[in-house]
Amino acid sequence: MKNAIKKIAFSACVVGDRGPKNLKPWAAALLLCAAPGWAANIPDGSTGLVWDACAWGQAASGSACTGTPAPLTWQQALQTAGQANAALHQGHADWRVPNRTELESRVDLDAPGTGVFWSSTSYHPAPAQAWTVDFSDGASHPASKTAAQALRLVRGGTAAQSFQSAGPAATPALPLPSQPGQTAQATVAGGGVGCGFTQARFVAPSTAPAPPAHVTLATDLFEFILEGCTPGGEVTVTITYPKPLPAAATQYWKHGPRLGQAAGWYAYPRARIGSDIVTLTLTDGALGDDDLDATNGRIVDLGGPAVLAATGGTAIPTLSQGGVLLLAGLLFMLGMRRGKRA
Repeated sequence: MKNAIKKIAFSACVVGDRGPKNLKPWAAALLLCAAPGWAANIPDGSTGLVWDACAWGQAASGSACTGTPAPLTWQQALQTAGQANAALHQGHADWRVPNRTELESRVDLDAPGTGVFWSSTSYHPAPAQAWTVDFSDGASHPASKTAAQALRLVRGGTAAQSFQSAGPAATPALPLPSQPGQTAQATVAGGGVGCGFTQARFVAPSTAPAPPAHVTLATDLFEFILEGCTPGGEVTVTITYPKPLPAAATQYWKHGPRLGQAAGWYAYPRARIGSDIVTLTLTDGALGDDDLDATNGRIVDLGGPAVLAATGGTAIPTLSQGGVLLLAGLLFMLGMRRGKRA
């Protein structure tokens, strides 16, 4: 029914007919279709969002867009937002990949658009996937982050600002999937007054991509998003576990992208692991922030303590200090005897 209404409203806009009387509110809202599809920087009065003129890779031409949207992986989409900001795309430096809710709201205004577009929202049951929205039918589906989809950038948004300001500086007690009945909690410090968690949960290691063979994840992974933080600013995230971590868990391993590299596992150097507490120091847009965007005040993270396997090998025998002195003395005496014979 919703799609039918959208199609009628869109056709009314195209032919200059407002359609059935009971659709006049829809037709009024869709007067944005004076530039149907993606014609110009499009403000959405209901949310305060401002959408880019066209899908990334296309060019605006009058009231239409020409060319083909660039096929991007999820990580490439996030990096493209950062590149657009560095280049002051359309004169602005606050572009970002829309979240799932924002992208779904655009379907109502751009019907009957085509193509599958990335959102910035990861798919919680499978961190290697993210939500997409198909503009041909308005349906949302998770897709592998390595798949190639289209990108539509957005900036601003009153809804996003109010959501950020509501982000708490501490999570509630979060269940640990691998420890039934046990919970853990996290807090954030720094990053400005509005910096807080907008998503947080622990996920079983089995749901994440397999780590390198020499790495064993010591407990459930902590996946979270901080928003409303100072762009480019630093925060401290403290994770408190219900019981001591394994003594051999000496490193914190993260799964995500690094500048110029595809998503993968790496040891995060700015982590301190105590008995039952892990402290992470994170900087918006730097290593450890999966969106690598220092302009959006948003930090995305997935990782956990890990145990490294012994490297093996045979130890090389060494001499004590006394043994070294004795050996030196014997060599000296041997040299003296050879000298006398000569």
